Amino acid sequence: MVSYIGNGAYCYANSTAMLLESIGERISPSVIEVLTGVGFGAVWEESQQAAWFNGDHTPDAGIDNALKLLGFTAVGSPPLSEEDGAPLAALREALSQGPVVIGPLDMGMLTYNPNHSYLGGCDHYVLAHRMDDQFIYIHDPGGYPHVKLSHASLIEAWKAENIQWKRRPYRMWAQPTRINHPSLQEIREQAMKYYRNLYSRTIEWAARNGRIVNAAAIRVFADAVSKGDMTPDSIGNMKHFLFQLGARRAMDTADFLKDFAPALSELKARQAVVFGECHTHAAHEDWSMLSQALNRLAAIEEEIVEELLR
Repeated sequence: MVSYIGNGAYCYANSTAMLLESIGERISPSVIEVLTGVGFGAVWEESQQAAWFNGDHTPDAGIDNALKLLGFTAVGSPPLSEEDGAPLAALREALSQGPVVIGPLDMGMLTYNPNHSYLGGCDHYVLAHRMDDQFIYIHDPGGYPHVKLSHASLIEAWKAENIQWKRRPYRMWAQPTRINHPSLQEIREQAMKYYRNLYSRTIEWAARNGRIVNAAAIRVFADAVSKGDMTPDSIGNMKHFLFQLGARRAMDTADFLKDFAPALSELKARQAVVFGECHTHAAHEDWSMLSQALNRLAAIEEEIVEELLR
């Protein structure tokens, strides 16, 4: 497999890498992304006519798990309401000790982004590094270093009212501390246990909630595409985000596991190729070919689940 070096929508992995860099720990965002586990599994979202990858596992939970697997702990935020400016007060206190990862943020409120008015409801993570009486100063890994956001805009974004993939609003990660030094072998072993647990939990969650997940979800997605049952938001997400990100994640996972779990690595490499095909077909609005590619993704997903849960 030829390696890919280039852009990718790794906002929470990039933000977490910047946070760790602030204490002298250089860890690749690609490794952090793989260890979040967000690239494993799928769930069918009827309202959006798409199978969002992955399951019911949220990026904020992924950050927690990636830090743990790498041997770090971080100070998080207690549950906060907006009363008496509690989120801003908590952020100010955290920033007095160093930079802070914050998210999920609603991209529709990030006014420094020229396209923010088209991005409402999209989740995002950034690194805050300073705060004064008017603004929060941010490194946004989406291509915006040293930007600033008003307090009011931050609060609106940080509420994350229209963000589905979150556990709660006003999440933050600060003051990272290394608590152990796991070897690469140990990290990979724990990551594999984590991936197995993710699938087991998602399958149990689907049974409790009557949801369609994993290969079955992707096949429903393929059927909807073949029938033209897609929303404008679903089409936009396919063209600009879903498949290209899936390909990058799958490639990075294949590379991370190649000397440790060769069968799973090979499956993720195959998955990356088909994700790339899906993106090409979506960009060309070739829905018949996209449906066929999604069915191939479903078959690979079955093999991934079988490999992990056997």
